[in-house]
Amino acid sequence: MNINQAVELVKEKLPKKRFDHSVRVAETAVKLAEIYDGDKSKAELAGILHDYSKYDDLGKMYQIVTKHELDSNLLSYGSEILHGPVCAVIMKEHYGVDDEEVLLAIKNHTTGRAHMTKTEKLVFIADYIEPGRQTPGVEEIRDLAYNQGSLDKTIYEISKRTVLYLINKDINVYDATIACLNYYNYSDERVKDD
Repeated sequence: MNINQAVELVKEKLPKKRFDHSVRVAETAVKLAEIYDGDKSKAELAGILHDYSKYDDLGKMYQIVTKHELDSNLLSYGSEILHGPVCAVIMKEHYGVDDEEVLLAIKNHTTGRAHMTKTEKLVFIADYIEPGRQTPGVEEIRDLAYNQGSLDKTIYEISKRTVLYLINKDINVYDATIACLNYYNYSDERVKDD
């Protein structure tokens, strides 16, 4: 699937506000790819497609999780977590997207995970900092991403803020998000690469 086909696919399905968000995520992912020497075409494709399943029927999403033997823990969560993994399955199965980096970036754009590929990192960050986002503290994260030169540190800060937000709201935190937070935590002595 090329980028023009992806744009049309997403435009037909998503409400305008969510489509506009997807375009901004794709543009932001490309901008980050330029800074961090990533694959711009992969980042753009994953960015435009990442929310394709955002408003899918929850029952159908659960069926996909079961049918495709995705992490059974996903069945304890709603569409906020499910739409990424479900979208990756749909893109591969129905639309022929076979690039593993693109599929992983779509799958993990909300939760993150340990050991992310560069494309995953770019889309994960882009989804959080795209210009339409008004989350408190997002300017600090944008500065970190654009000016501080570290994808990994940016991922840690996003993960930390996400986990704290969920805890403060008494919302369960998905395992992969905790793993992401722990892996990218700069308080330990591991050496990490962007």
